[in-house]
Amino acid sequence: MDDEIVIGIDVKEDSNNKKPKKDKKNKKVKEKQKEKSKANKNKKDKNNSDENNPKIRNKIAIIFLIIAILVILFGSSLFNIKNIVIVGNQKISQETVISLSGLELYKNIFKFNKLSVIEKIEENAYIENVKISRKLPSTVEITIEERIPKYMVQIGESYAYINNQGYILEITNEKINLPILTGISTDLSNIKLGERLNVEDLKKLDTVIKIYETSNSNGIADLITKIDISNDKNYCIFLETEGKTVYLGDCSNLNTRILTLKSVLEASSGKAGEIFLNVDLNSENVYFRPSSN
Repeated sequence: MDDEIVIGIDVKEDSNNKKPKKDKKNKKVKEKQKEKSKANKNKKDKNNSDENNPKIRNKIAIIFLIIAILVILFGSSLFNIKNIVIVGNQKISQETVISLSGLELYKNIFKFNKLSVIEKIEENAYIENVKISRKLPSTVEITIEERIPKYMVQIGESYAYINNQGYILEITNEKINLPILTGISTDLSNIKLGERLNVEDLKKLDTVIKIYETSNSNGIADLITKIDISNDKNYCIFLETEGKTVYLGDCSNLNTRILTLKSVLEASSGKAGEIFLNVDLNSENVYFRPSSN
């Protein structure tokens, strides 16, 4: 048997197929540095692009222009208040409105808050709405809408004036030519300036307004001196100059009742007494009962 010949071959690892771990780590670090450098370059390019963008430059210029205008407006004496004009006032004097507003002449026209001034003026019970306008360069115009007294409530020797919304506008010893509401359920201790009648009385006030307006359209509203609202099933009006008391019932078919009242007043002219309109107009007769005196 022939002897076997063994040839030994050393197999070396291919350096291209397997690299040291250190080389891999260095490669990763370089890649990260490259990415970071690229990101910084993109950011710088973007910043340069923004700075060269006409729209961005225009916005910046506008902002600076606005700031400059504001500095001029707030600093120039040209825009100091020289006139305060009051429009729409009848009951309330111009001096009172200006005093309530807190506005001062020769103060900058832009240095007051409209809402704050409106709130101050509306503290007066007579004033319902307020509008404020700046008329450049130096005029402030205040337009007001006043509440108008329509009725009175007697409190001892004094009278509280009340408008159609039930607001107490004034409390005074002066009695004026307005109907007096009697039989209200609002506690007299709650009759204060700027306050309103209670909910129950406000509901009845709606009917009172209808009574007065219907009477006015028929030419007899000026005869009404008192309106008793204590019973919403039987409103009662007093015509003191005629010496008559009128019972209107619940005020249904009010137009017909007032027209009938006008006819009865004409028929009973010069006679004091009571007129009963608190009946079913379809089935009962309205009648007048003269006073026994």
